[in-house]
Amino acid sequence: MKKLFFLIVGALLLSGCKPTEKGYKSAYDAALNKRQESLADIDVKLPEGALQEFDGMELKEINGTKVYVTNQRLKPAVENFKLPGSYNVAVGAYKMITNCKAQSEVLKEEGFEAFPAENSEGMFYTIVGSFQKLEEAVATYEKYQKGKNRVYVGLHGAPVIIYSPVTL
Repeated sequence: MKKLFFLIVGALLLSGCKPTEKGYKSAYDAALNKRQESLADIDVKLPEGALQEFDGMELKEINGTKVYVTNQRLKPAVENFKLPGSYNVAVGAYKMITNCKAQSEVLKEEGFEAFPAENSEGMFYTIVGSFQKLEEAVATYEKYQKGKNRVYVGLHGAPVIIYSPVTL
């Protein structure tokens, strides 16, 4: 009886779902189409001069420099510190404050007035300058980018200017 059972189960397994070239091709085509659809959302080309949003960030051109600007309420992530200005140049975004503090310390050694700040969702940003005027923030943005070969952890390949008129 056991032999018959195993024989039937074995026959069912061998004759069941056989992968075929046609099946592989249709699965590959479906995955490729899905990927192209998702990339099409990112690579939208807008007319020259139009504003473009990317993850809530607006691409603006200030004095010939294209910068991402976003509105978020920030608070300093270190004690006894107040954000000096409303326009903050963020060069890194982290979920853990220890990583943010470490980047801030390295940037202080390079001469930047770097400090960590936190938004209302608990994301920590490394800020290299806080200013009252957008043009001042853009100048620091440009200065930072002219430095070493920079990596912008958690950002889109460039610093972001975070407008925070009111701190948390």
